[in-house]
Amino acid sequence: MKSWLNKLGKWIFQNKWKTLLGWLVILVVFVGTLAHLGSNFEQNLKISGIPSTDVQKTIKHEFHRNLSSGTMNVVLQGKKGDITKAKTKQDISKQINELKGTDDIKTISNPYQTQAISKDKSTTYVQITFKKDARLVPDKSINNVKSHFNQLKHQNLKVAFNGTVNIVKTDIGGLSEIVGIAIAFILLMILFRSFVTAGMPIISALVGLGTGLILITVGTNFFTVTDVAKTLSVMLSLAVGIDYALFIVHRYRTELNKHDEPSAAMGAALSSAGSSVLFAGVTVIIAVSGLSIIGIDFLTQMGLAAAVSVIFSVLSALTFLPALISLGHKFIKPEKDSTESKVKHAGWFTNMIAHRPLVSAILAVVILLGMAIPSMHMRLGMPYDGALPTNNTKRQAYDMMTDKFGAGINSQLIGIIEFDKGTSNVEKEKSIKKTIHKINNMKDVSMIVPMENKAALNKFQSKEYQAQVKADGETYVKQRVMTAMQQNPQMNSSQQQALMKQATSEYQNQVKAKMKKAVMSPVQMSSNHKYAMFVVIPKTGPASARTENLAKEINSYSKDNQNDLHSKIVLSGSNAVNIDITEKLNKAIPVFATLVMLLAFVLLMIVFRSFVIPLVTMVGFGLSLLASFGMVTLVIQDGFLKSLFGISVGAPVLAFLPVIAIGVLFGLAMDYEVFMVSRIREEYLATHDNEYSVKVGIKTSGPVIITAALIMIAVFGSFILSPDPTIKSIGIMLSFGVFFDAFLVRMIFVPSMIRLFGKYNWKFPKFKQK
Repeated sequence: MKSWLNKLGKWIFQNKWKTLLGWLVILVVFVGTLAHLGSNFEQNLKISGIPSTDVQKTIKHEFHRNLSSGTMNVVLQGKKGDITKAKTKQDISKQINELKGTDDIKTISNPYQTQAISKDKSTTYVQITFKKDARLVPDKSINNVKSHFNQLKHQNLKVAFNGTVNIVKTDIGGLSEIVGIAIAFILLMILFRSFVTAGMPIISALVGLGTGLILITVGTNFFTVTDVAKTLSVMLSLAVGIDYALFIVHRYRTELNKHDEPSAAMGAALSSAGSSVLFAGVTVIIAVSGLSIIGIDFLTQMGLAAAVSVIFSVLSALTFLPALISLGHKFIKPEKDSTESKVKHAGWFTNMIAHRPLVSAILAVVILLGMAIPSMHMRLGMPYDGALPTNNTKRQAYDMMTDKFGAGINSQLIGIIEFDKGTSNVEKEKSIKKTIHKINNMKDVSMIVPMENKAALNKFQSKEYQAQVKADGETYVKQRVMTAMQQNPQMNSSQQQALMKQATSEYQNQVKAKMKKAVMSPVQMSSNHKYAMFVVIPKTGPASARTENLAKEINSYSKDNQNDLHSKIVLSGSNAVNIDITEKLNKAIPVFATLVMLLAFVLLMIVFRSFVIPLVTMVGFGLSLLASFGMVTLVIQDGFLKSLFGISVGAPVLAFLPVIAIGVLFGLAMDYEVFMVSRIREEYLATHDNEYSVKVGIKTSGPVIITAALIMIAVFGSFILSPDPTIKSIGIMLSFGVFFDAFLVRMIFVPSMIRLFGKYNWKFPKFKQK
């Protein structure tokens, strides 16, 4: 492999225009395809293979409700009593009626008919369901709804929107990327002391990022790809792209001292640093692709999209960058200081690790364990509108609904009762009554939403039934009057008229009560009577542990009483899905972490032919992960320094964040591990001096690792500026993860342990070393 990379480096250096032209052709083809097909990212985090999503087919088939359809809620708020004023009612109804005629809307509710009005009559909401799935609803349709209801702002009404459609657009590029690139450029300027040299890793990374991201975007037209996958791909591609290019440029400057011809130096640089970049890149690709083994759709999409972006980052570093170096090689100066000179002038940090390795290792472990303490109370959850910035329309809609209708209005649970085969109608009625009574009395249930019986409604609205009601009413009134006259023969005509009016009103109230009881029921039965559906509104919101516990309580009740009820209950809806996802991820995290650890052990054992190095690496990686979890819990969940990080409210840690962190940070940790340990091993095999080898590793690889880590932190940290709490959380997690792993584990813990173990680091008794 090294020989092939050497030849590749020389060939590209001598054929730079052919290489650059090849990349240009690829970019033109990709951009042309993107312009033709466009993008189609999925806004919602979906998952299959769990009860709450599997039952959605039943809901669609039996109750004609497609939970994948795009939805949009329009929340309208004025002062007390405003919503029921005639003018306001007229204006809202006008917008609803105008939208009813559009081709893309399946249903739109009228709050004056559904009684979706707050007690103080200040707030209401309109529910819209589109004909297409959420990710397929075009911006034109969404903007049409917005423009209609935004007209009501002139009526002194607050208007806000939320739902499953893409209401608030997220940009691919913006302030976060610019800030990250700017900081990276400054760090490279400090390291290389050259404007041109510092710019090369940036350009190489941007080329890899651009091609990879375009291909991922084109892929959204053929595969479902969640929008968060795009963000993770940008983060990872930009960070590793700059780092990989940095390692190669640094090695090229070192090789210029050993070779007369720049092409030979390029070949040697690609042979050494290039092989490390290739190994590191493959490791990252394997790690993020490994997210697919968890069996969660959106994590598979995120992992594979990130893998594609890293592939192009590696290809850019190994092919485009050498051509770029060839183009500007006159501006790249050789490394000035020799290895011996660097070791001779080692500072206090290097000497502390070399002379006091035990103290250094203990210090690193204590700090990491201290930072990990908050992770003991980490609680996982899924994204929700209540954690968005206060200027976001989805957050405003969430707060208005919570304030006037209770937190549970945003965390509804849809329940499906599936009856056992052979269950009689009488048994079904008893089962429904018992189930609804039990759930209604659970302490965290606010109410069970009355469901409309369409069959009964159609019956009551039919001409035949109306005629029957009229005839029965006339009979009822006559009988009342005749009975009264028999009891009081002297009743005059005015008294008779008053009695007729009273009897008519009584009869009408009886009919209305009968209709309401028949039409509005706690459950809706399917046409084949095999299923019944109900909707629960909890007392607490989607981020509350009480809501999660309520779902578990309902599931537990169903499981424990399945035989007695002759049925089972399956919960669905966005909140039930989120709870199921969180539960599945909780179970997956230990398994995934174990697999990653085993992969790390095997890979490093093969690369370094050692048992000690992989063991030390796993311990260090575990410590840095725990410390990262602790800091994320402290910031995201506990709200520590939340104003500094731009967090509006403390919320559970994203359920998928730990597995993403494990996958991504594992790959990045292996980068630094390989670059540091390979240099120490190389020197040890040459000198057999353990202390000197550790000093060489710290002094030669250390500055590059520190710069690379700071660039990673800058890139990941820049995404903390994003208003989206999901993106912000990923940025915070990966920033802390890189900081702890690079500075405390790779720069202190690992060199200290290598110094302590001495010659035993390289003992590999099962195979003879060549």
